[in-house]
Amino acid sequence: MKPKTARNKQPKKENFFYSHWWLILFFLVLLLRLPLLFEPFSYADEGIYLTLGQALRKGLILYRDIHDNKPPLLYLIAALTGSFSLYRLLYFLWSLATVFVFHQLAAILFPKNQKAIITSTSLFAILTSLPMFEGNIANAENFMLLPILAGFYLIFKFLGRPKSKVKFSWPWLVAGLLFSMAVLFKVPAVFDFLAALMICLLLIKAKTIKTIISHLFSLMIGFLTPLFSTFVFFGLKQALGEYLKAAFSQNLPYLSSWGDSAIKTSGFSLEFIFRFLFLALLLMILFIFRQKLSLAVKIVIIWFFTSAFAALLSTRPYPHYLFQILPSFCLSFGLIFLKKNKLVKIIPFVLLLFFIFIFKFFNFWYYPNWAYFENFYRYALKMETKENYLSYFGPQTNSLYQTADFIRTHTSPEEKIFIWGNQPSIYALAKRLPVGRYTVAYHIIDFKAQTETLNVLRFQPPQWLIVSQDEKQTFPQLETFIFNDYLLFQKYGQIEIFYRLPKISQL
Repeated sequence: MKPKTARNKQPKKENFFYSHWWLILFFLVLLLRLPLLFEPFSYADEGIYLTLGQALRKGLILYRDIHDNKPPLLYLIAALTGSFSLYRLLYFLWSLATVFVFHQLAAILFPKNQKAIITSTSLFAILTSLPMFEGNIANAENFMLLPILAGFYLIFKFLGRPKSKVKFSWPWLVAGLLFSMAVLFKVPAVFDFLAALMICLLLIKAKTIKTIISHLFSLMIGFLTPLFSTFVFFGLKQALGEYLKAAFSQNLPYLSSWGDSAIKTSGFSLEFIFRFLFLALLLMILFIFRQKLSLAVKIVIIWFFTSAFAALLSTRPYPHYLFQILPSFCLSFGLIFLKKNKLVKIIPFVLLLFFIFIFKFFNFWYYPNWAYFENFYRYALKMETKENYLSYFGPQTNSLYQTADFIRTHTSPEEKIFIWGNQPSIYALAKRLPVGRYTVAYHIIDFKAQTETLNVLRFQPPQWLIVSQDEKQTFPQLETFIFNDYLLFQKYGQIEIFYRLPKISQL
């Protein structure tokens, strides 16, 4: 009997699904993401971003001349794109790149484990594309995932090489730059950076302590450089105080403005303190058992709970806040396919229960998935009229476009207008800037800017002033200002357009 040799072995045929799964997933993501390119531009947050981007293009200084409460990177992107269509297209391509980088990170955490990689990547691609989490809206959370994932990828790609001779490592420096970039989209991304630091510290051993500390130094340099660069930039523009206040310190009272009358200790609610203590306790437990847990388990657990802590900072029920939790949550499902430790297979189901608890306990808003896609594809297949398609996004949608067209045809390009309401898309659609620093009514109320706004309106009274009747927050002084100096000229749905009466000189 002839012994078996390598020549007698037949190569295994690669499973069709395993070899083509990425193509199937890409087609599915394309179907899920395509509607966002054709949505009407009625979402308030995007309207703010494009209005501030428009202000940047016209030479205004962020925070000093025009206001919002996020770091500058989102407005720079809005300024570079210059229009809703290009802004959405950039986000569409950005989201595809985000899924690709997530796949690369999954491949590092689950090497040669195709099932784990496919499961976690597919889950991430689908969940981040659903309206349920506002995956169809280009918010800061949606943009900051790409640099966060890329930062984790670089760190753990080189963390797995403790014998590396590189001391001041450019991959770690670049990873720091990427995390800093994420923070410049929105401040809560700093918790993802802290998660990466905590994981690295848990992995320090006597033999690798010098190497890892050297790498962490590179990481910190990369992280701090862009942040300090923005401080220098806005300092030179004489807007450093406004920048620090708006993008950082002002966020604390702004976030708490949603809250209830919860008991507070030293300015923090007891609920916040309990969440912090829970996170600290979890880290202590992980440190004690760090030798018995794999890198993937440590990353999933630490990253999930730190990102959950960040997403719940304000306790505001906006679904896009949960975007920050999705990477670690989806990676947890790759643990099901690990063979060494069967106990870790229950981790994703524990996190799923925790995720559902978060969603229910904090009453996060929910946007239907099926109705959203049905509305678009019925319209795309000419089974639904344009009016019905637009009405899905709210009764004000048609009125926004009509009002923007009116303003564009009745004002000059440099003429400013004012809107009392939360319809900043009119500014961007009409390509006009607001009188004053604020673009929406809730910012004027939350930041207590009524007096500032009224003074600017009196000093630079706009020819056209718009009031959205669905705005429930009151501004009595503004109502008096309008009553005395303006006449209702046109109305589209619940949007009223007022014209400033000419002043008749007194004899």
